[in-house]
Amino acid sequence: MVNGTGNFILLAVPFFILAGLIMERGGISVRLVRFIYSLVGHWRGGLLQVTVASMYVVSGLSGSKPADVAAVGTVMRDQLRERHGAAEGAAVLAASAIMGETVPPSIAMLIVGSITSVSVGAMFIGGLMPAAVMALCLMALIYARARRAGTPRVPRAPLRTIARAGLGAVLPLLMPAMLLGGILFGIATPTEVAAFAVLYGLALAMLLYREMSVGKFMRTALDTAALTGVLLFIFAAASGFSWTLTVAYLPQRLVALLHVMGGSVEIFMLGSIALLVLVGVLLEGLPSLNVVAPLLIPIAGKLGLSEMHYALVLIIAMGIGGFMPLAGVGFYVCCAIMRSDIEKASRAMLPYLVVVLIGLVIVAFVPWFALALPRYFGFRV
Repeated sequence: MVNGTGNFILLAVPFFILAGLIMERGGISVRLVRFIYSLVGHWRGGLLQVTVASMYVVSGLSGSKPADVAAVGTVMRDQLRERHGAAEGAAVLAASAIMGETVPPSIAMLIVGSITSVSVGAMFIGGLMPAAVMALCLMALIYARARRAGTPRVPRAPLRTIARAGLGAVLPLLMPAMLLGGILFGIATPTEVAAFAVLYGLALAMLLYREMSVGKFMRTALDTAALTGVLLFIFAAASGFSWTLTVAYLPQRLVALLHVMGGSVEIFMLGSIALLVLVGVLLEGLPSLNVVAPLLIPIAGKLGLSEMHYALVLIIAMGIGGFMPLAGVGFYVCCAIMRSDIEKASRAMLPYLVVVLIGLVIVAFVPWFALALPRYFGFRV
């Protein structure tokens, strides 16, 4: 249990959580969402499209799913409730959060990197295209449903409005470029990059935008400490559980079962997705990954799969379990933020859940989406 929380890379977790809360409470997320709204708000299903695009961008800054959901949901809640209804807004917010699981920096990626031999830098780069595939699937569904319902288009924002919103978003958008650039070019480790993200966010929120006072920052730091403490207790318990399963020869038994089934890579991939969704519902997201990833990723490598690609598939499947209607904790968070009835939001979520599963299957069986960028930047995957 001590070893489960003793990995150096886990130091990045509280820093990314703190960076996400600073974004949410320091006026940084608001400026990003305004810019995205000015760009895509005129598309059919405009506000829902903005929600998906905003979750993609904001996920690349905070690394914390609760912070991402709160940052986008609180900014867009009133407009979404007025135009599309609270249930539809909660459903799209939850589906977008699943998609954002592989957008760097992701705490799930840091956890996988700390308990397996998979490179965190390779996952950070490799996760961009799978998330984009799922985002495009969601946006296509939103467009098709809006067109079938005859939803009127909103006029395109004037060029002056787009330029003003873009200028306001320049400094926040520099953050993901610096985060990825620092890791890609070997300037900094994920932990050092996470600490820099906090300092950069504080400079914007306290010095430039002046939307975060010292008292507000202290409350944010306390919230970060509480959330980090909860996560570390979960990691410690999950690490002990994973060790117990290893001592009980579960990995060897899984390999034997695969041999009995003919060693089919396709069956292994589909079975892994089903297992992670189920375990993600029962254990909640990160603990399920902490238990299952060290067991399954080495087996994937023995079957000839890329461990990095397989790790990304597991992370997305874990996200589906965490945001599953009526069961996933993340889904209740989305409903609470949108102030939506859970039963109505669950019904609204079903078509988006189907599309997310289709996107995951595409990513799982077309490895190019996960491997192209890491190979281009010289990672061995």
